[in-house]
Amino acid sequence: MKHALLLLAVLLALILSGCGGDSSAASPTPTPTPTPTPTPVPQCSVAPAPSNPAGGGGTPAQIQIDPGVYGTADTSQVTTFAFDQAMLYSAPLDPELAQLVPDIDPRAWQRWDRGGILATDYNAQAPTAAHAQGTLFIGGTTATALFRDEPIFQQAATCNAAGQLVPHDTSASPLYRGSLASPQYRDYLVQIGEIQIDEGVDGLFFDEVQGDYNGATYDGNEGFDDAHIADFGGYLCAKHPSLTPDQWTSQFGILAADRLDCTLPAATRGRGFDYRGYMARQGFATNPMNAANPLAAEWGRASNSRVDLSSGSFTITYVNLVYWQDLILRLRTYARQKYGKEILITANGILPFVDFQMPNTYEYNSDMPDGSTANYLTVTADGHFDGTLSWQVPLQQFRKVSRTLMGRDVLMTLFIDWPGNLMNSYYQLPLQDRQDYMRAFTAESYANGLLFSLPLRTSMPGDPSAGDLGMMALFAQLHAFYKSHHTLYHGGTDISDPATASVQHLMLNLVGLPDGSRVLHLVNHNYAAGFQTQTNVQVSFPMPQQPASVTLASPDYASDQTVPFTYVGGQVQATVPQLVSYVAILASASAPAPASGKSRPAGDVSATGRPVLRELTR
Repeated sequence: MKHALLLLAVLLALILSGCGGDSSAASPTPTPTPTPTPTPVPQCSVAPAPSNPAGGGGTPAQIQIDPGVYGTADTSQVTTFAFDQAMLYSAPLDPELAQLVPDIDPRAWQRWDRGGILATDYNAQAPTAAHAQGTLFIGGTTATALFRDEPIFQQAATCNAAGQLVPHDTSASPLYRGSLASPQYRDYLVQIGEIQIDEGVDGLFFDEVQGDYNGATYDGNEGFDDAHIADFGGYLCAKHPSLTPDQWTSQFGILAADRLDCTLPAATRGRGFDYRGYMARQGFATNPMNAANPLAAEWGRASNSRVDLSSGSFTITYVNLVYWQDLILRLRTYARQKYGKEILITANGILPFVDFQMPNTYEYNSDMPDGSTANYLTVTADGHFDGTLSWQVPLQQFRKVSRTLMGRDVLMTLFIDWPGNLMNSYYQLPLQDRQDYMRAFTAESYANGLLFSLPLRTSMPGDPSAGDLGMMALFAQLHAFYKSHHTLYHGGTDISDPATASVQHLMLNLVGLPDGSRVLHLVNHNYAAGFQTQTNVQVSFPMPQQPASVTLASPDYASDQTVPFTYVGGQVQATVPQLVSYVAILASASAPAPASGKSRPAGDVSATGRPVLRELTR
């Protein structure tokens, strides 16, 4: 969650609540006061780990990965998502969540500041009620946001390259960052996760995992505490094991006074490195990411929540493969040993070791393949939804980044992050436009392999809920459709062979399903003050064998429709009589399943008919 706007609002409220007075009264002569002694800038004091990671640490190829860090829960029946974040950990289940009954609420509890650090802060009635209706209930915490009133502050707050704490705003209670390199801070986060597991959550969501390296002005001047720097020294020694002292000096400007000793055993080599002293001597204490700093590229910038390990830099490697791995392994182990169960792990972004990815959509992104910004909600000059544009390129890029990171496809869901302009723009749309946006964006997400999280309620005071916005009837319709057609959205593989349609301005995505069937997704971007219905849309797409049947499924239809088709030269050809917002064209490799694809393997559902987590064979 983007904290800056929230803290600004709090500060503004404090300013506006100041007391007024009678301006006609004479002002008393002020009593001279001595000039106060400047308060020293507080310093950080984060204790390092006693040793380098197992094996000595280093680059991604050198970091040891414990197999236990991977989850084994079967998520193949988790199809409908709706986020509904409770403002109170003791609150009952939100009536809107009870009304919609999604498969999962991926962000139901989210610890912030001191709220949620004690077991007495929680009441298990919400997760218990969610389980009774068959909804998976995900707790969580911010991974790096830290405040002065938290008990771990003095031992965990990270600092800039000059050794100073880094407040991220000017409020009375500014936000700082907790150092994930600190074993004590990771203990703190693990304890919070264990409390929530004890209260019955099915998994944990982590926000702002890469926040340590932002800097107060997003210049990267943060994360330079003793714990990070000790690990950085170990990383340098592991990455460059054959450099002589003269070569360290010639290549990086490192002198004996900087105390980088790579002759020590793997567990302790490099951990005495005085990187802050090095930067002070080189003139980089106020701008450590300056390209002229010989070690800036080695340190790196782990600020993008869409993780790409290819640079192999220190911060990108260690926050994702060392610190994150440690947190997740310990939490999974706790749940397995104490309760004999698998928990689901996810985070804001695209990260390793998760059970499902949860990238956020927001205005300050670099989600296009060339690093430019994707616009997730285009609004016309007069404030209406512009439905003519497709989101397929950034959505496919999300899957590519995740596949590269994980080595395989995993379950993914998108959500609109808050607070920010994107969510505010969604709120401000006229009702029909807001509904059309949800119909189009949800369809395009599912069609491209990302299962969208319907927005029910954020944690922001004063934000409207889905019910307040008049969205619950549409959300119920969308939930019912995607749930009843779950087989179309799990286990698919995008087919690169071209598919065609007789109408322009459609998003097309052809997907091969595990049973050999193929489904062609069409999203209609012929839009002007509403979807422009297309009739008799002729489609053609490749398939290795003749299908047994062709069926049309759409949230715009009262029921699925079987249509005639031809199969010539390896191409399936069919006609869609009516396309409003979205249709999935299923070419079944075998006889069609029971109505709307509702069948699922025995053992995958609870007594309520809702999905349950099954453990896969390790």
